[in-house]
Amino acid sequence: MGWRPSRASSPAGAALSLGMVPIESPDQHAAFADALARVRARLEPPPPPERLWPTIAAAAFFAFAAMTFATAAILAPPAQLTPISDVRGAV
Repeated sequence: MGWRPSRASSPAGAALSLGMVPIESPDQHAAFADALARVRARLEPPPPPERLWPTIAAAAFFAFAAMTFATAAILAPPAQLTPISDVRGAV
């Protein structure tokens, strides 16, 4: 199926043979403006894809930091709750 010249004598017949639909609205200017807006929206370049690596890098960093702090909390010696002067004796 390729393009072939129309045998229609009117511009409306030529438009129909190319697959275009004639405007059948009471307000043809508004319908044309709507159609023009749709075409312009389709002609805009697509938005660039969002990059995923910054999100993954941040998640990996915070996961590593959480594991590091958890390990330090487990391996750290217990806190001394008595004042040092009580342990050494009065000076």
